[in-house]
Amino acid sequence: MAAPALSLSLVLLWLLLSMIPNHCRALELMNWSCNNGSSYAPNTTYETNAHRILATLSATTPNTSAFFATASTGRGADAAVWGLALCRGDTDRAGCASCLAAVPAVAFNECGGDMDVTVFYDRCLARFSFDDFTARPDNTEVLIGSPSADRITGSDSGRFDALVYDLAGAVADWAAYNSTPRRYAAGVMATGENGFTSTTEDVVHNIYSVVECTPDQAPAACRACLEALRVDMPKVFAGRMGGRFDAVWCNFRYETFVFFDGDPAVKLVAPPVRPQNGNKRRHPINPATVLASILGAFVILLSVFIICLWRKLQAKRYAAEKDVDSGSLLFDLATIRKATDNFAEDNKLGHGGFGAVYKGFLPDVGEIAVKRLDKTSGQGLEQLRNELLLVAKLRHNNLAKLLGVCIKGEEKLLVYEYLPNRSLDNFLFDPEKRRQLSWETRYRIIHGIARGLLYLHEDSQIKIIHRDLKASNVLLDSSMNPKISDFGLARLFDGTKTTVTSQVVGTLGYMAPEYAVLGHLSVKLDVYSFGVLVLEIVTGRKNTDVFNGDDESNHLLSYVWDHWLKGTPLEIADVLLLCGSQGPLDRELLKCLHLALLCVQENPADRPTMLSVLVMLHDVDNTSFALPSKPAFAFADVGNTMSSSPSAVVLSINDVSISEFHPR
Repeated sequence: MAAPALSLSLVLLWLLLSMIPNHCRALELMNWSCNNGSSYAPNTTYETNAHRILATLSATTPNTSAFFATASTGRGADAAVWGLALCRGDTDRAGCASCLAAVPAVAFNECGGDMDVTVFYDRCLARFSFDDFTARPDNTEVLIGSPSADRITGSDSGRFDALVYDLAGAVADWAAYNSTPRRYAAGVMATGENGFTSTTEDVVHNIYSVVECTPDQAPAACRACLEALRVDMPKVFAGRMGGRFDAVWCNFRYETFVFFDGDPAVKLVAPPVRPQNGNKRRHPINPATVLASILGAFVILLSVFIICLWRKLQAKRYAAEKDVDSGSLLFDLATIRKATDNFAEDNKLGHGGFGAVYKGFLPDVGEIAVKRLDKTSGQGLEQLRNELLLVAKLRHNNLAKLLGVCIKGEEKLLVYEYLPNRSLDNFLFDPEKRRQLSWETRYRIIHGIARGLLYLHEDSQIKIIHRDLKASNVLLDSSMNPKISDFGLARLFDGTKTTVTSQVVGTLGYMAPEYAVLGHLSVKLDVYSFGVLVLEIVTGRKNTDVFNGDDESNHLLSYVWDHWLKGTPLEIADVLLLCGSQGPLDRELLKCLHLALLCVQENPADRPTMLSVLVMLHDVDNTSFALPSKPAFAFADVGNTMSSSPSAVVLSINDVSISEFHPR
């Protein structure tokens, strides 16, 4: 009776263990990295900000749809900290939170005083640094290969490695192209009936693998990141029963036991082992056998051809310029009507040249903003498709996220994430709300806009010129972080080449003169608009405001330039920022004014790139900056517009964009 009782007890114990939630299982600390050799002293601003970053990431990451977040805080070389956190794709919210809560103990004990730290648990990772690594997804900055001590024995190790390599490729394909919103996939390879013998004296029958990328990466970028790890597998993990590449932007792990939750998305079976050829007696060749072999070979070749063709079509699908997973982006009209209470007036957030924007709520998404195109706006299906195709490819913390579209009859709707603080102009140009914009907040907004533009110009899968950057097109989230929106005028471009457009469109005051007059289109148009926007943020004044100054000081750019020449640039700063303060604040104000004047220079070649702008923003002061030349005063009279060959200039004088929807 003892044996059955023991068996029953074991079964009950197994059932109890299987019922334990994921977040209650013990965390496994995999690795950590104390990088760069830079250090900070105890009780400094940097230490405080590092703790703050990890606390922010622990609070925000489990509440995102992809369990991924980045954050930054502080300014200056000894205070600025950037951070990133990611939880594994099979982890639930509670498991993610508990995993990230364990990170600080390792970060500040094992890497005490180090300014660049990365911690890898089995279910999450987190990094903070004094350097803005979040704008530069370089997986080699923190990359640790960890092979298992146990090996596959005998001559079978080479075949085992080949199966691991094949499994890694299949799982990487799935994570990059079939997994959303997370770039995660798990897989299993059944090794066959005989399996592999190992140094642990166990027989290996299955190989399990997990790969993951940060969700902000495009499919092709994720796949390339994982492939870079995969090609290094043979030399790092040769014959090993398990191994990991711990890295920030993408990671890989395989084992001969199950280490993830849920069913694997990829299930493969190893091809059978062919028997070794010995000195066997030859049998007469049967013509029927020969014919069957030929037909079999033909079928195999045909299958290989079809598979190659399918893979080529798949590659084109993901690399094509107009690729959008439209099925996942379509909303039903009835759903949107219910979400907005049938476009109730109480839910109306505002109205622009395109139409009205309404607040709504979707159970699986949360709060949303619905852009409802006016029937009289002249924007049809092709125009809606153009904005959809552009924005759906863009994933960055400083770009407004497009959730989907709805096209039904005359209704044309764009569904965006809801940002509670609406647009920057609602704060910047309101005498009361402007008081909420401290200099730290304004500086963070300037920095975030610069990061968003850099992503559009250089880092995104498709390169884009926004063409309509202005205060009303910068939205603010609940933490006053900026997100660039409204890509109705955006244009694709090839590198940094300047092109000539057949029609000039945009908003008065933000348009570079070479574009307004000659139709010359390049990334320096956005740089010019950025410079104007920085001046507005620093001064709290619109670029179209009329100033009663001396000489030509009748609008913002000339007004700032006159004070720059007189050596009194800080006199034009928003009075709410000054308040008698001196020192670091004045230096940062002066730096931003200097930077803005460099961006609005008349010659586009003299303007910095957005990468150079970010570098200048990170500098402590502006002593190393080039001296700016006189700004381009394209419109001295705000009441007039211009037309010139070869382009007809179509401008707005009331902050509403005039849209021309043929960005390609």
